[in-house]
Amino acid sequence: MTKAAITTIGAALLAAAALALSGCSYPGDDEDRAAFHAEAQDPVPSAPATEPTEPETPAEETGDESTEEGGQGEKSGATADLGVEDGHVQYLRAIQNFSPALERWVLDEEAGEVTYGIVNCAGQTKSEGVATLERVDGGDGAAFEATWIGKSPLENVAAESIRVEITEDTLKNFADVATSRTDIEASNFASMCAEVGETAADFVF
Repeated sequence: MTKAAITTIGAALLAAAALALSGCSYPGDDEDRAAFHAEAQDPVPSAPATEPTEPETPAEETGDESTEEGGQGEKSGATADLGVEDGHVQYLRAIQNFSPALERWVLDEEAGEVTYGIVNCAGQTKSEGVATLERVDGGDGAAFEATWIGKSPLENVAAESIRVEITEDTLKNFADVATSRTDIEASNFASMCAEVGETAADFVF
């Protein structure tokens, strides 16, 4: 073998050895490999899923209403018209019975008549009647003889006429006294209805 051939073979062997030692690397291989291993060991946590929140519903849309305690008893929602015409005077008396009642007298002084009725908790008028009035001789000006037109509407009183005493504030029938303070008597009546588990009507005067 010639000296030139030996030199060529030696150069080739040296080049192959250098290539094997370098591992066919290129700039940046070590940095990229380190970054890859770091990401594999410490993965970036994904953002937690956000649960949808329900919108708050305003109180007025829920249909819930607060209940107020106290008061004069519940109203039934029914309306009873107890209004009177101009010039007439109304007298009321709340009666505490097993089923409460509101005694009602309406004086028409010009016509010389008085109208009587009994109103229940539902606002319905029962036992109506009309009586003519005649002043009692020797009276003090407030005493009248009330004569019923037809049958007496008074419970347990069958007489055709009764004696009543009438003033601006009260109407007295025997020991029973009705008053022209209608708002007070109506409030007392509503409380009586509530006590026995009934609901009073809303009275309009």
